[in-house]
Amino acid sequence: MEMLLNARAEEIVEGGMMVIISPQSSECLVKFFGSSLMDLGKLDESLVDSFNVPTYFPSPKDMIKAVEKNNYFSIERIELTYPKSKLVEKADAKTLMINLRAVLEVLFVNHFGSEIAEEAFTRTILKSDEISTWMKTNYQKACQLFVALKHK
Repeated sequence: MEMLLNARAEEIVEGGMMVIISPQSSECLVKFFGSSLMDLGKLDESLVDSFNVPTYFPSPKDMIKAVEKNNYFSIERIELTYPKSKLVEKADAKTLMINLRAVLEVLFVNHFGSEIAEEAFTRTILKSDEISTWMKTNYQKACQLFVALKHK
């Protein structure tokens, strides 16, 4: 987090704003992709186990500490929010998986190859009912960190 804040402090003009939106955890969603890889039956389990998605989801407390230590920004607003769209009644698992694919696809292709990655993403989208059940349970909670920072 320190490196991110330092880099943005160089790019943002004094008085400028930066917004960070971070899930509090997406480990479960990545596990859905992992189970889809194992469902293929083509992969050695050690190859799947060696796949690592480097992520960090700071808690509000961690974010406050990082900003205070950084000293380039002040927190204008920080809160846990609901990731559900105000435009859609329910969170849509298929759309969420398509969005995660956009973020993770390069990592999957580099590690497993494009054919296996394509099959895994297709299988994960087919698990929409299972993912929707997980989302109904977890998206009722405020599980997304919203932070508005102002450059000092």
